[in-house]
Amino acid sequence: MRSGTVEKKVGRWWSTNANGSVVFFVRFGWATIEFEKGNAGISVPSMEKLPGVVDTLIEAVRVGEPDSQLASIAADAKKKIAKKPTKKAA
Repeated sequence: MRSGTVEKKVGRWWSTNANGSVVFFVRFGWATIEFEKGNAGISVPSMEKLPGVVDTLIEAVRVGEPDSQLASIAADAKKKIAKKPTKKAA
């Protein structure tokens, strides 16, 4: 077994608009979680307000609010993996 660290590229989970507002996205695997139907991002007036939003999301996760949505995303991912054809050994 190897030990050590491996550097991984981690993308930002937010984008900044021209007016200084921030849109924060939460991802689970490759999917972006929608907290409202059709809204994949959470709009925040400024970067300074973002930590409060993150704290609110952490509390929501602790009480299990997004569990059903995460389970649905995981089930969809399993279906996609199951549909992939397997490679046969030559």
